[in-house]
Amino acid sequence: MIKNKRYKALFAFICALGWSMAYPLIKVGYNTFQIMSDDLGGKTLFAGVRFLFAGIIIICFCMFRKKKTDLKRKTDISWLVLLAIVNTTLHYMFAYIGLGNNPSGRSTILDSMGGFFLIFLSVIFFEDDRLSTRKVIGCIMGLSGIILININPGGNSFENITFSGDGMILLNALCAGFGGVITRVVSRKMNMISATGYSMAIGGAFLIAIGCGVGTTSRWKITGEGIIVLFALVMISAVCFAIYNELLSVHPISEIAIYNALIPVLGVFFAALVLNEELKWQYFAAVLLVAAGICIESK
Repeated sequence: MIKNKRYKALFAFICALGWSMAYPLIKVGYNTFQIMSDDLGGKTLFAGVRFLFAGIIIICFCMFRKKKTDLKRKTDISWLVLLAIVNTTLHYMFAYIGLGNNPSGRSTILDSMGGFFLIFLSVIFFEDDRLSTRKVIGCIMGLSGIILININPGGNSFENITFSGDGMILLNALCAGFGGVITRVVSRKMNMISATGYSMAIGGAFLIAIGCGVGTTSRWKITGEGIIVLFALVMISAVCFAIYNELLSVHPISEIAIYNALIPVLGVFFAALVLNEELKWQYFAAVLLVAAGICIESK
């Protein structure tokens, strides 16, 4: 079904929906585990645990379904490690640091830039992905919707911009863009679902090592609520990354990446629902803009 063009929009939407839930849940996770905003080691360790277990779940699924990695050459393992470092370790180290210093809604907005980075990088690196007028218009409309979410009438919409907050989220988005390109390369060298599991587990292990090396500033408080939140984040990563990476491997990247523009739009609604952040009128207008941009680009 993932290879079928008729279902690609559904699966891309499922991934966007899952990832839009992740940012508010990470914030809840910080609170339930009592990870302070200045606890760099604690945040990195939290991310590492999430992705290590998500990777293990995918690996177990592949073993149960008897899906082998199917490495073409042993030297291709270096590509798998590169995917792990860029798409998991650096990507989420930047994301978790930035999220601790930024509002959840604004973080999802900046993070969505990764989708636009990926669209333009795919045009540069892959012959089957060409830049068309429709793609440019679709990207402009999607970006307009994202900017509209952040407009604060009568105030400074982009006040308190910091490198530790906004800068980290943008670096995370850039890693997401390059991670998508590396994913397409890796898919030609090995089974993509299996590669996703191993790359996430390796990347998660690196994050845990970094977190332990930096050290945490406080003891975690383990509660039933915290375990549930962590499990939800693990399953979001396992399901969404397995589907998304497979989509990137069989469809033109730009046709999938444009759906990432939905993440901030859906994210602000979940932030309002879970974190009681303010729900503004322009969010609804942004939904229409992003949806129109996706329709134009995907035709």
